[in-house]
Amino acid sequence: MGTFKDWLAALTGRRNDRADRRQNERPAAIAIQPGDLDPLTGALRGERFMAMMAAEQALRPGALLLIDMTDRADGLTSGNPDTSDEALMLLAQAIRQAVRFDDLVGHVEGYRFAVLLRGAPQPVADAIAQRICDSVDDTLFWTQDGITQLEVAVGGAVFGSGNGRDLYTDAQKALDAARHADGQRFWIVERR
Repeated sequence: MGTFKDWLAALTGRRNDRADRRQNERPAAIAIQPGDLDPLTGALRGERFMAMMAAEQALRPGALLLIDMTDRADGLTSGNPDTSDEALMLLAQAIRQAVRFDDLVGHVEGYRFAVLLRGAPQPVADAIAQRICDSVDDTLFWTQDGITQLEVAVGGAVFGSGNGRDLYTDAQKALDAARHADGQRFWIVERR
């Protein structure tokens, strides 16, 4: 059965070295200038995010996650521009709450965000994708019809260092798979 300490270690993920990044050395901080940030969401602008992702991909392994609102949630924000801006801000906040401070969050376009999990293996990417979905589920959004929830799908690709693959395309394909999979909100592929 084990001791309470064993149970607590299993519960917090500390016994699984592949799923616990706290034991790994943190990557060096990336210099981000105020002009690199989207003023509405506080996330990196799409083009700056892509440049940083390419540089990180050459240095170390990690994972790229693409987060996009589902079709049902996308319809909730159509019409009123204030509602659209509020949905973007809430979505960005929910995503940031689910990742480490040194992971990169970018606003790609529309309601699509990207997260670069620096040094993350497949089990961590799966866990973070689930945490992002849960964080967005916990976010309440007020519309003309009352309170509703935002919904997202997450697609991702795990990569090795120096891997020259088109990571965004791989993550986009995984996002499409997550959107079409019944009952599954995220889909992560491993590309080595």
